[in-house]
Amino acid sequence: MVEENDVNEFWRSHNFRLEPWGNNYEPAIQIKEELPLSESDVNPTRETENWDCFQSSQARSLPNRLIFIDGRRRLDAALVGGNDNTIIYGVFGTIAVGAVVVDRTIPKASYLEEPKIDVHRVVGFSGEQEAVKTLIPCPLGSKAELLYEPFNSKFDNTPEVRRVIVQNAMLDAEEQLIGKLNVKDADTLVVRDGPLRYKSPTSTLGYIKTMHKQFLPEKYAGFLWKLLPGQRTPIFEIKDSKDRSKYSWYLQSGDAQHSPQRFGYHDLHGIVRLELSNKIDIERVKEIANQTCYLIPYYASHPSRDPRAPQNLAPVSALEQELGRQMGDAELIKRRLQCFLASIGG
Repeated sequence: MVEENDVNEFWRSHNFRLEPWGNNYEPAIQIKEELPLSESDVNPTRETENWDCFQSSQARSLPNRLIFIDGRRRLDAALVGGNDNTIIYGVFGTIAVGAVVVDRTIPKASYLEEPKIDVHRVVGFSGEQEAVKTLIPCPLGSKAELLYEPFNSKFDNTPEVRRVIVQNAMLDAEEQLIGKLNVKDADTLVVRDGPLRYKSPTSTLGYIKTMHKQFLPEKYAGFLWKLLPGQRTPIFEIKDSKDRSKYSWYLQSGDAQHSPQRFGYHDLHGIVRLELSNKIDIERVKEIANQTCYLIPYYASHPSRDPRAPQNLAPVSALEQELGRQMGDAELIKRRLQCFLASIGG
C-alpha cells in the first residue's frame, strides 16, 4: 500500500501538470517518431474463389439470446512532465464496460446484472515511467473519492500514448467481462463492439463499424459497392505479422428505406466488418455469417435517433448512454484533478 505522502512526493518530483489545451486539441508540445505500419496477409478465397457469383444464404436458425458488449473511455486530464529536459506524457482516464442481453423469445432487452457495469479509473505514462495508485480527495468535506489505478506497460513516448493507455485499459476490461460470461451455449451469440483480440473466447463476434483500413485486394474490394442491405461478402482470412489468423467478412447494414443513395451518402455508408476466431469450424463460421445478415440490420440504429446509423447498433447505443452516465461528470472530475495537481505544486 502506497502511503499518501509517497504519492504526493511522486507527483512533485516528476513535475507532472495538466496539458492546458485539454483533450480535444493536438498538444502544444509534440515529440514524435514515425513507426512503420505492418500489413496484414489476407486470403480472400477462404469461402469461395468466385466472388462474382457469390450470394449470401439465409441462415438455417437464429440464436435466441444475444449479448452485446461495449466499453466507453474518457481522457479526464492530459498530463505532461518530466525532469532534466525529458518530456513524458501521461493521462488520467475513466473507463466503463458493460453488456446488454437481448432475449429474442420475449422479446426483451436488459442490462447484464452480473457482472454489473464496471467503472474504474486509470493513470499511466509514456516510455517506461511507472504510475502509482493515486487517490484524489474531494473538496468541501465530501466523503466521495476518485481512485486512479496505475496502468503500467511500455509505451512510446509520444502524445498519442494518452489515448493508447486508456484504450488498452478499456479493451482489457472488456476482455475480463467477456471471460466472466463463460458462454458455451450455441443458442447464445456474444457481439463485441470493436475488433476481436486474439485471446478473446472463440464464441465472440467482433463488430467493426468504422473502416480504418481496407483489407481486401483491389480485385475483390469492388464487391463492397454491390452489397444491398442484409448482404455480405464471402468470408476471408486475415493473418497478422505474428502469424495469427481470424475470419472476417463485410456486410451492408440498414434497410432499403434508408439506403445510402436515398440520403445522398457515400455508397459504402452502412458497411460494417465482422470477425470470428479461426479456431471455429468453417461451416459454423458460415452459419454465423449468414445469421448476421439478418441480425445486424435488425438491430441497426435509426437515422432519426443516432447520427452513426445504421452502423451503430441500437442496443449498443443504449448501453453507451448508460456507461456515460455512470462515468461521472467530466468537468467536475477534471476540476478536482486540477485542484489536486495545484495543491502539490512546488
